[in-house]
Amino acid sequence: MAVAVDAGRDAGFPPKGTPKNHLMAWLLVMLRARNLHGYEIMKELRSKFDVISDPGTIYRALRQLERDGYISSWWDAQDQGPARRIYTLTEDGNAALAVWSSALEHYRSNLDVFFTLYSGRWPGVS
Repeated sequence: MAVAVDAGRDAGFPPKGTPKNHLMAWLLVMLRARNLHGYEIMKELRSKFDVISDPGTIYRALRQLERDGYISSWWDAQDQGPARRIYTLTEDGNAALAVWSSALEHYRSNLDVFFTLYSGRWPGVS
């Protein structure tokens, strides 16, 4: 069954890509595991988690997290090549990650209910 879509209207259709601001949660959870530099973050987001974002967006998000006190950074001078900025999670960042985890768990529970209803497994739905 084909669905006619008015190209000028997006109401009712899901947003494209990752829901807004979930990149912040991804960055916090990655930095909880270990300290990383920007290129490592981009590479791991894409290869391990299939989260694709342009470098500018990632670096702006990292700067915002640092301004908010959720991460900190320092320059790591390399023997070869340029120095790299290394990012690490702070105590406040750990607390923010716990808030993200709770919010995403609630979101996931809502999605589970949606898919149960959608698949017809909801009691009383045939």
